Amino acid sequence: MKTSAILSKLPLYQDEIGVVVQQFRRNFFDDDKILEELVYCLCTPQTKALSALNAVEKLFGDRVLWRGEVSMIESVLRSSGVRFHRTKARHIVEALKGFDDVLAVVRSGRSHEEIRRFLVNDVLGMGMKEASHFLRNIGFDGLAILDRHILRYMAANGIINKIEYPYSYGRYLDYERKFVNHAEKIGLTPAELDLLIWASATGRVVK
Repeated sequence: MKTSAILSKLPLYQDEIGVVVQQFRRNFFDDDKILEELVYCLCTPQTKALSALNAVEKLFGDRVLWRGEVSMIESVLRSSGVRFHRTKARHIVEALKGFDDVLAVVRSGRSHEEIRRFLVNDVLGMGMKEASHFLRNIGFDGLAILDRHILRYMAANGIINKIEYPYSYGRYLDYERKFVNHAEKIGLTPAELDLLIWASATGRVVK
């Protein structure tokens, strides 16, 4: 979808996007919300956002997460439609064990790039996309979540040459810089543009 078409939908979603972005910023000050977003982003790879959200709601609402039992977490992920539920359940249990370290680094005052490197290197199941997603959802800006919707948008508008996931660290940073610069040129933050692209594609503002 072209930028002009995306921006034409901004009046439909602007208020809701504003509310969501404000919630991201509040999440930074709430330990439980940070954990919730960490678990959510570990669930999202190759899984529909609504399935991941449903899983998180069950894990926290039914207190399953706090028991720390892989088999119970697996069951919740599977019933929610989360793909690779066995692997992701193990990742979630390990993340829970190391959550104090994650919390300390997130609030250390380091740059988002330093924090993201820590997440990618130390949290099982977190790649650049997942770490960027997590940080965006707890209030960090200047990041790009380079999923298929964003890459398709970038290619359609000549920001990148073709739809190709940036597997290398350097390529990810290059694509991210291009996305951030593009967002600034059209008067949006990267988080706002990301949410608008998703809303335009799905009809819903989904984190």
